[in-house]
Amino acid sequence: MTEKPLRKIALVANTAWNLWNFRRALIESLVNENVEVVCLAPADGFQENLADLKGVRFVPLRHLSRKSLSPLSNLRSLGELSQMLHREKPDLAIFYTIKPNIFGAVAARLAGIPAIATIEGLGYAATASPLFRDIVFYLYRFAFRFVKKVVFLNHDDRAEFLRHHVVVAHKTLVIKGTGVDTAYFSPEKNAVSEPIFLFIGRLLSDKGIREFVQAAASVKMLAPMARFQILGSPDAGNPASIAPAELLDWIEDEHVEYLGQTDDVRPFIVGVGVVVLPSYREGMPRALLEGMAMGKPVITTDSVGCRETVDEGGNGLIVPPENADALAKAMLRFLNLSPAQQLAMSQHSRQKAVAEFSNDVVLPQYLRLIQELLSPPNKSK
Repeated sequence: MTEKPLRKIALVANTAWNLWNFRRALIESLVNENVEVVCLAPADGFQENLADLKGVRFVPLRHLSRKSLSPLSNLRSLGELSQMLHREKPDLAIFYTIKPNIFGAVAARLAGIPAIATIEGLGYAATASPLFRDIVFYLYRFAFRFVKKVVFLNHDDRAEFLRHHVVVAHKTLVIKGTGVDTAYFSPEKNAVSEPIFLFIGRLLSDKGIREFVQAAASVKMLAPMARFQILGSPDAGNPASIAPAELLDWIEDEHVEYLGQTDDVRPFIVGVGVVVLPSYREGMPRALLEGMAMGKPVITTDSVGCRETVDEGGNGLIVPPENADALAKAMLRFLNLSPAQQLAMSQHSRQKAVAEFSNDVVLPQYLRLIQELLSPPNKSK
């Protein structure tokens, strides 16, 4: 790509935070390949970080709301996306999150621009009513007629979309995650791991936060030295979000320690024993991958996306979703491992993160796909 003429690619998401935290490595790789990158998202403070990157421009989306269900608001989002893509005329558009995937695919078709949609899990639709999920699948089915490729982060999501005839198989591709910078997220020399179980994520019921708190209370009775920490915040407006009053009750019960929200998880991961995510469903759980890259064993559920991060008994433990008792037993099982066994798990986590989920493994897959769609088709003589 570096020897080809300058190209322009648009990346579209429902927050600038999403593009900054999850796409930065891809953005920098594209810029290094002589590509101009235009980031389109609602401004949320992180647009300034994106705009500071070399070769990157940020275009704010004023009408795209990830929470609004208003038909008028959604029509405005579609119109705005179509207008922006017509104006920018990128050679390729890549969409992330539900509304950009759906409205962006239609807008790209109207603008005559090839597009990639990225499915990073089903979000709230995964645990919502069957009717709501049917509506989401219907909208995806309509929109995906207009895209060149649909990227999934795990094989289970791809299989479900194919089973519901949302997209045709030849348009699909599985790339495991968005890539983890395993140099940035790396084990700290001479760090001492304590018997601390750390939950990282938004405080949503379908992330398994209630099961984590219930398990913490059970384990504390048998292993008082164990500690349980929560790093993240409620997501106001999300139907699955924990109420602030419930969080306050947990803090007052003193079974868990609430650490608040942070833009840098590394200082909080470095001294813990295990990273825990008892989620009901994920695309590819970033919190677990970052913990693994820092050499931490993980405990997660036998659910979509989550199960792909763990070699059972190798780098962590897998439990059934929505089962606080099983989660507590897994925590006690880890505490009963010898220091040598815990160290082996830590080393296995680091090795798995580097071998399967690192930027060095994941980014070339995205770049090959982008190159394939940017390259003109071979014409027979």
